Amino acid sequence: MQHLLYIPVLLAYVAVTVGHLVPWIVPAAVRERLRALGAAGVALHVVALGADVAVGVLRPGLPEAVSSVSLGVMVMYATLATGRQKALGLLLAPLGLVLLGLGLVVPHEEVAGLQQVQGVSAWLPIHLTLLFLGVAGFALSGAVGALYLYVHKALKAKRFDVIARLPSLDWLDQTQFRAMLFGFLALTLGIAAGGALAVASFQQSWVMDPKVVYTGVVWLIYAAALQSRLIWGRRGRFTAWVSISGFALMVFSLLGLNFILSSSWHGYVG
Repeated sequence: MQHLLYIPVLLAYVAVTVGHLVPWIVPAAVRERLRALGAAGVALHVVALGADVAVGVLRPGLPEAVSSVSLGVMVMYATLATGRQKALGLLLAPLGLVLLGLGLVVPHEEVAGLQQVQGVSAWLPIHLTLLFLGVAGFALSGAVGALYLYVHKALKAKRFDVIARLPSLDWLDQTQFRAMLFGFLALTLGIAAGGALAVASFQQSWVMDPKVVYTGVVWLIYAAALQSRLIWGRRGRFTAWVSISGFALMVFSLLGLNFILSSSWHGYVG
């Protein structure tokens, strides 16, 4: 990663985060344009990633993974944080900022099996893109789930002054479901693309790779939650907690599991 190109992105994300978390210290003119500022940060983020690709320094590893998820989170912020949905910025903006910051400070750790598959098949970029989209979808689902629980608690406490400034429970429930479904479909296709990559590169041992097994377990959790909603009507607080815990599991998979499994195909190596 060319860190200098990411400084304007980082500053934009910092401004958006501060504008949501401590709005009283931000000028009114800036507060009214936080979403536009976030969109500008997203555009600069895309340019920085494109520049990395152009000069050949973008290699699939830990910094690139968290930076890509940060981009996905901020795209969703810039798309959804309008009107009463601005409250999503309280969760999505700090998350996008933290992920980008991690991407800039952690040392480059490359996936152990990358050298054996890179350039062998076009399935690699498809596999990675779909997985990052899936994690971004789960991030949105988790953030909306957390906001759903807060609004639900405020409603029970009859804090109508708070509720009036926040999205409705119905909107939150529907958005949470759609984000979870999007993440689940992207993860499903990403797993399938990973299987195709393994076959194309003759790496059949990936089938029982611990990272693959772990991701399969997370996939089953989301599948069960979606089935519970679609068939038995389980929704609301149940899916909110699944969204939050499921995203936590995905974060552990992204940031922690690969170091524990350093000897596996998906483990990080320096």
